[in-house]
Amino acid sequence: MKQDQQIKSQSFVPVIMGADIGAYSIARTFHEAYQVKSISISRGLIGPINHSVLLQNVIEKKMDQDEDLLQCLQRIEQTYPNLPKMLLGSDDWHIEMIVDVKKQLGEGWITPYTDRNVLDRVIDKSRFYQLCEELNVDYPKFITVRGDSPEKIELPFDFPVVIKPASRAPYEEVDFVGKKKVFTADNRDEFDRIISLLRNADYRDSIIIQEFVPGDDTSMHILTLYTAQDGKTKLASFGQTLLEDHTPGGIGNPVSILSLQNEKVIKQAIRLVESIGYVGYSNFDLKFDERDGKYKFFELNPRLGRSNYYVTAEGHNTATYYVKDYLQKEKLEYETATNHSLYSIVPKRLLLKYIKQKDIRTQVKKLYRSNKVKNPMNYFPVDKSLKRLFYVFASKMNFYKKFKNYPPM
Repeated sequence: MKQDQQIKSQSFVPVIMGADIGAYSIARTFHEAYQVKSISISRGLIGPINHSVLLQNVIEKKMDQDEDLLQCLQRIEQTYPNLPKMLLGSDDWHIEMIVDVKKQLGEGWITPYTDRNVLDRVIDKSRFYQLCEELNVDYPKFITVRGDSPEKIELPFDFPVVIKPASRAPYEEVDFVGKKKVFTADNRDEFDRIISLLRNADYRDSIIIQEFVPGDDTSMHILTLYTAQDGKTKLASFGQTLLEDHTPGGIGNPVSILSLQNEKVIKQAIRLVESIGYVGYSNFDLKFDERDGKYKFFELNPRLGRSNYYVTAEGHNTATYYVKDYLQKEKLEYETATNHSLYSIVPKRLLLKYIKQKDIRTQVKKLYRSNKVKNPMNYFPVDKSLKRLFYVFASKMNFYKKFKNYPPM
């Protein structure tokens, strides 16, 4: 591994697993706050991280294997032996691997994540919903079934229903035609077909079957918390999803988020994480249920989410909480994000096309006029290579094709 002179001169280096827009966003936040370059570990160079001055890219084809990941981290250690390294992930399985190997890393490595026992309680959706029940936190009705169970499934609620893996990491290991992150069945025939699809794909882990909470993309919401090493939450940033990706592999990923405040939801989430001794960033997906006026907690992602830059765009740089808590050992005070901003990675015209509510359209137009709209991929003039600028433009324009082929319901 070749030594990068800029990284060598830094006081620390973030080491980020992943290559998607979430990974790039993490690298950008560190650069904005501390002007540091990060190291990325990925299976291959793809658009979001390619041709970027923010990253030294390390390719590890078998990064999903503990031994291969450890060897990769050892090479990084040998290249930068006296530099504190903060190991971060941009997907759930990254976090599981980091938690599993952290005891085998040297003292120079910082892994700002919760321990395995706590992690298992939140990444399995059925256990997460049980925790919600114990703490009187609102969540959707659901049942859990085994993927390898041959029995016909009887549903305690009406169609439509949502079908999804209870834990994302085991689902990542299977591949089959028709695979989606989340399935929706409008009737019994569709339901049986989807269950057969999962069983025939040799998916043997648990499946969550959940009542469908009505509402369009703007009913979805996102909440990010940072809970420090002392077990107390120091940051809460809430937002309303305005538009989601609807492609099979990306369904549910927010592409536009409007920052908001909601103390009631924040208090429920803080109760969840602090009751079990969780530390680090937690990212919640919620949906407003117009039937009872409650926000239903769908899941907790044990990391910064793919769209994590919405927090930094609002005015609270996510990297600073890691650095102040783990490197500078500062005592952090609790903050709630209150600034009004818009995170969006899609063209303005496309976004406005799908927003039907007049009041939201008015807010969006006002934020554009006041230059309070942020796209993490647009980091000019720092990341200014022509190849990168072309990719950023092309990826943004590609959303027209995506939404033509997979429009919102």
